Amino acid sequence: MSNFDFLVANRLEQIREKLGFSTQKAFSEKLGLKYQSYVNYEKGERNLPDEIKYKLYKMGVNISWLITGIGDMFLSPISDTNGNIIQTGHNIPLLRQKVSCGPGQAWDDESNIDRYVNVFDLIPRLKTGRVYAFTVTGSSMLGAGIKDGDIVLFDADKSQETRDGNYVFSLDGDVYCKRLEFDSLTRQIKIFSVRVADLERAELATCLKADDSDLSNRFNIFGRVLTWFNLEK
Repeated sequence: MSNFDFLVANRLEQIREKLGFSTQKAFSEKLGLKYQSYVNYEKGERNLPDEIKYKLYKMGVNISWLITGIGDMFLSPISDTNGNIIQTGHNIPLLRQKVSCGPGQAWDDESNIDRYVNVFDLIPRLKTGRVYAFTVTGSSMLGAGIKDGDIVLFDADKSQETRDGNYVFSLDGDVYCKRLEFDSLTRQIKIFSVRVADLERAELATCLKADDSDLSNRFNIFGRVLTWFNLEK
């Protein structure tokens, strides 16, 4: 068995499990194959024929990923055997709580990986929400962990509940990422810079009156912050 066959066979197994087929027999029937023939493909003992690749393609599988491991497993959102939507995306190794990194063993050894999680499972709003990205400039949110140059993902769904938290918004033509607090008693929107982790010490930048007739022209909330990343190499 060549290394190439083994890798394709391993990815074929991943496809089967991701589609919700817990047994090789059930998936072989779905593909119209004899059980033992499919077993041989998943073991890497036989090369996967083009007609099977075409059937997988018709099921939404990215054949380029199957062969090379590059890109997404699926070409577009599809459903598994239970009708659940499977969104395209990358799997991320979830390491065990205690990671051994002694001599001769790297932290990313297969033995240190507990399982794989999909980025869409980590951030469910990515599946159905209107999610956009914004590059942060400045250090006013260091206390929240958001640094200069970080990429912030925010949920731009206008139907979501407005509550205290970190938001991306515009004020007087400039775009910011800061903490907003909504005071229903005084009908004020308070804008905070969070330079330290203690919210009690957050710096009040300004207050906006919710009933200000000019507020809609000056202030616009783009969305609530979901998460952020630092892309420095």
